[in-house]
Amino acid sequence: MKKIITFTLLVLAVLPLIYSAGVANSYWDENPLKLSPGESTTISLRLQNEENTSITLEATLNSTIAKLVNSSIYVVPPNRESIPVYIKVEIPLNAEIGAKYDIPVSFQQTSSGSGGMVKVAQGITAKIPVTVVNSMESELYKPATQNQGTSPAVYIIAVVLILAIIITALVIKKKKTTSKQ
Repeated sequence: MKKIITFTLLVLAVLPLIYSAGVANSYWDENPLKLSPGESTTISLRLQNEENTSITLEATLNSTIAKLVNSSIYVVPPNRESIPVYIKVEIPLNAEIGAKYDIPVSFQQTSSGSGGMVKVAQGITAKIPVTVVNSMESELYKPATQNQGTSPAVYIIAVVLILAIIITALVIKKKKTTSKQ
């Protein structure tokens, strides 16, 4: 009985140290960001905070192909999701097809107050896998569609048909008026 009470008290004492902050990422090992040599794009991670107080996170990115677009400090309000962190990814022109890069992004909670209290700060890490592909496999590839609107020939045919109907109607009307006389 003593062990159960001790374990319960320990769990209750540790609960305030558990944070419900996280980072959502649209890319993972089985679904990497696919770009071809020379391409660049801006992607976003989304910070989340399920706590009842705001948290301040400092982003650190250590990559040769990516950089933070805006600030490196993010204040995440309580009970919020989808605070965007924009990252610009640029693939070098000389990158080989099939090359793989990992972009590690770390978020460390920063102290928001003063005082002598010891505070446990949390850290969150996200990894963005990038694969260099040919231009047709790139996420930025947009094939030219076969039908990009109506062809001018369709308009010409429509005008000719309308004129033919009008002329036919006028000829029929004229024949009817001449035959009545």
